Amino acid sequence: MDAIAIQYIVISALFVAAVVFLVRRTKKSLRGKQSCSKGCGCEFTEPSKKTSY
Repeated sequence: MDAIAIQYIVISALFVAAVVFLVRRTKKSLRGKQSCSKGCGCEFTEPSKKTSY
C-alpha cells in the first residue's frame, strides 16, 4: 500500500470515530428528561442566594 492510502485510512477511521462519538453523545443528552446536561447553565430555577465574603 502506498503511504497516502494508509493516511486516508487513518484519517477516515478518526473521522468515523468522531462522528460516532458525537451521535452517541447527542442521543444520550436527548434521551434524558432534560434537554441539556446538568450544570450547563440553562436551568430555569432561581439561583440560591449565597453570601459573599
